[in-house]
Amino acid sequence: MSQLNLKPDPIVLGVQAVVFLVNMFIVKKLMLEPYLTVRSRRDAQTGGSQDAAQKLQHEAEALESKITERMRAAHKDAAQVRETIKKEALDKRATLLTKAESEAKSEQVKIETAIATNLKEERARQDETIKSISDQFFAQVIQ
Repeated sequence: MSQLNLKPDPIVLGVQAVVFLVNMFIVKKLMLEPYLTVRSRRDAQTGGSQDAAQKLQHEAEALESKITERMRAAHKDAAQVRETIKKEALDKRATLLTKAESEAKSEQVKIETAIATNLKEERARQDETIKSISDQFFAQVIQ
């Protein structure tokens, strides 16, 4: 039977170590270093883009909160202006109504006075008219 020789051959071991080191150097120079360079550039660009995106996101949120606050303030100011204008309009309306009522009452008094005066005049002439009609009637009946 043959025996298995488990002792390493130093020459073969040395050649294999040299071949491994040469292959490792080739793989490192041709594949690993360019890959790591591209990856580091991509990470830098991606990380920079992500940082810029986060910065822009924070700026947008800050601007949104400013705009929201301004809108609230504008809404509040508009409500105050609206209330002021409404109050002024109601006051003006009340003034105009009071003035119109006083003018209407004054005109009513004038008209009532004119009617009373006309009524007195007509009543005063009534006796004359009745007498004149009676005289004419009497004159026609007697003739």
